[in-house]
Parts: sequence; C-alpha cells; structure tokens
Amino acid sequence: MGWDDFHPHVFEIGDAEFGPRPEETEDDDEGQTDVGAWAGEDREITVADALAKSGDGITYIYNFVQDWRVRITVENPAPDQPADGVSCVAGENAGPQQDTRDGASFSVQGVNRRLAEAMRPRATAAFPAGPRATSDQQLLANLTLVVLMLGSRPTRHGTREAWKTVRTEVLDSLQEAGLVDAAPQRKSVTITDAGVAHAQRLVDRLRAL
Repeated sequence: MGWDDFHPHVFEIGDAEFGPRPEETEDDDEGQTDVGAWAGEDREITVADALAKSGDGITYIYNFVQDWRVRITVENPAPDQPADGVSCVAGENAGPQQDTRDGASFSVQGVNRRLAEAMRPRATAAFPAGPRATSDQQLLANLTLVVLMLGSRPTRHGTREAWKTVRTEVLDSLQEAGLVDAAPQRKSVTITDAGVAHAQRLVDRLRAL
C-alpha cells in the first residue's frame, strides 16, 4: 500500500481486533481497565491463523480518522509459486497516498519489489555477508570485523568505536547482522557487544593457526 504505519492501525479478525496495544481506560463501575475488543499484538499472529479464525476474511483498518479499510480474503492459490514465496499477481484499485485522499497509481512490479526486499534472507552473525554470499565474501566480512575490532577504541558508553575505512556494502552487511552500528551521518562505526564477541572468537582462531 505504500503506507509506513505512521497512523494507528488494527486488524479485525472475526469479533476480535489485533494490533498495537491500545491505551487502557478505566471502567468507573467495576474499577477495571478495558481495552475493548483488542485480542493481542498483530505481530504475534500469522496470516494463516488469522484466516482460520475468520474464514470470510480479515479487515485492515488504517488511519482511524479517515477510516481506510482494506478487505483481505483468500480466492485462489497463486499458480506456480514456491511454497515459501509471496508475490502480488494482480491489483484492481489503487490505495490512497498517506495523509491524503488522492489516489495513487497501482503497480504490481512496485509491490513485488517491496515484498522481495522485505522478505529477502538477512545477514546474521553466522553469515555476516548474507546467507547467499560466497565463501570469499563471508571471509571478507569476517576479516573486516576483525580489522574494525583491532583498530577500535573504547567509548565512555562501554562500546567500541572504529573509523569507517572499509567498503560501504561490507559495513551494511555487518550492520544487518547486528555486529556493528554504522550510522550514515557518522564517520565512525560502533561495534556491538555481539560484534565484539564474534570478532574475539575470530581473533582467537587466527592466533591458533
């Protein structure tokens, strides 16, 4: 839809609502708090479970002032799609731009680009260059972390900091893996606790060679 969750939202699933926890209001008669039909955080329920609870579909409500509603139903399985893949195969209407009532042109290609980015495998400490990178790329990422660690200095916050003197794409992967914090506006990079531990293990292994 191109919305960035700036406004409140909720999923109506049967008679229940899933979404961010609403503010609690006190019931004057009972002296208890009331959160209405709220049933839990939406991140804690899958689409499959939601559809199982409400066979006729789900309603997504965004921006309670303008009350935008998107009805989600199951029609037919997408043809020739891998079981672990999600893709948009068609679209009939455009969603309004956030904070306006104007329509925006719908693009299947644009939707699938956003889906692919959101669902792509992420870098981890085990695969700091990303799970699809080559062994040489993984080695480069690991060695980059070691170089950053050996050239770092302690900060007053208890972290370690090093200058950004390596390739940007390697830093991006290390940040995605949770091993460094490389804020774009800073000239230095902070090595996280996980990054320090991982780098130390690599240094110990190199010293043992």
